[in-house]
Amino acid sequence: MTTLTKNLFRLDGWKNLLSGLGGRRDKSRYNRPSPVTRLSDIELAALYYGDPIAADAVDYLPEDMTKAGFEVDGDNGELEKAFNKLHGPEKFKEALAYTELYAGAIILMDIEGAGTYDQPYDPAKGKKVRALRVYPRTRIDLGLMTQVVLPESPYFEDYENFVIRKIDGSTFTAHASRCLVFKSPIRVDPTMAGFLEWERYWGLPAVLRYYDAVAAYGTLFQGLTHLSQELAVGKYKLANLEQLVAEGDYTSINRRMEAIDTQKSLVNGVFLGEGEDYTREQLTLSGVDGLTDRFMMHVAAATRYSVTRLFGRSAAGLNATGKGDQDNYYDRVKSAQTNRMTPPLTRLLEVLNASLKVLPKDTDVAINYNALFPMDSVQEADVRFKIAQADAVYIDRGVLSQDEVRANRFLGGYKLDTSVDTDQSPDLLPPNSTPVV
Repeated sequence: MTTLTKNLFRLDGWKNLLSGLGGRRDKSRYNRPSPVTRLSDIELAALYYGDPIAADAVDYLPEDMTKAGFEVDGDNGELEKAFNKLHGPEKFKEALAYTELYAGAIILMDIEGAGTYDQPYDPAKGKKVRALRVYPRTRIDLGLMTQVVLPESPYFEDYENFVIRKIDGSTFTAHASRCLVFKSPIRVDPTMAGFLEWERYWGLPAVLRYYDAVAAYGTLFQGLTHLSQELAVGKYKLANLEQLVAEGDYTSINRRMEAIDTQKSLVNGVFLGEGEDYTREQLTLSGVDGLTDRFMMHVAAATRYSVTRLFGRSAAGLNATGKGDQDNYYDRVKSAQTNRMTPPLTRLLEVLNASLKVLPKDTDVAINYNALFPMDSVQEADVRFKIAQADAVYIDRGVLSQDEVRANRFLGGYKLDTSVDTDQSPDLLPPNSTPVV
């Protein structure tokens, strides 16, 4: 058995000497992840203001998170009214968009009668919230701030005071209890080397995840724009071209080309002399539409938007409705509402309730976001019909009474949820529990 045969026998399977799989010629084996593309704050701003796709990717998610509104359990409408009076939807959308672009932002609650900004907020002293002020991460000076190192502090390994840069360049301090903090979902291990101080605290801008995809898409269309200018190429044949070039008389060459171009515009024809000729060649862009579609899909996958939402393009193809992509996207919006919007919104509603006293004392704020995609009249009628069928079965089987169905469905407006009074149905209580009197 030769050496080559032995190597083939021993290496074939996981490695192959002839094909290079698993060896030094295997390209997939020696791939390594490249470092994250870092962009300065100026470059991030230039990307947002200069590229419409990047701007839409930044804006659409915050817009969809805040546009449908919400309801609070036990609220008679006063909390929601106070939130809207403060332009809450616009302020939260702005803070969330800053978080997508710059990795973080804060909303400072300007509370009447609560003292200066650098003092801890005391609900007993504070009155109504007068305004909400939004500051992006770029205006928060971490270099002038000190993290709390005492484990006993509620701000352990966090900042108790934020130093905010004003428009004139000076700074002021705001206590954390007055601030609603928004951080990027792309978190960074604060103990890992290679990251900047602000990246360890705020995380990385979301745009970095899809920057390469958006840049490739923009490069594609820039190339197509330049190529479209050469779809028709004119060829000029001049009788004495060699002599003019030899004499360096480029002025005469340019004058003759301008004359031909002028004739095309005026008389839609060309006057040619002896020995001259003019032809026009057409170029085609076959396959470009399929290429752009693939790039659109790549950008949509990188940004986690549906093609319909990001590019405003209707679904195409046999029986294509785009409903699956739309449902997946709205699931993403709901998740972002729960994980990223609920904590600061809950804090703001607690501060609003401290002055309005709408909710009972020691009651937790429970937020229910309105439907992102409201049903039309036909869909709503279909849902009500199916709910009515289910209610009829419950009544026939003795699960619910007619009064319970009537109260659950129509008391205070039509509702889909069903709840049962445990005083009348003690068998529904958990084991070892008693009805609340």
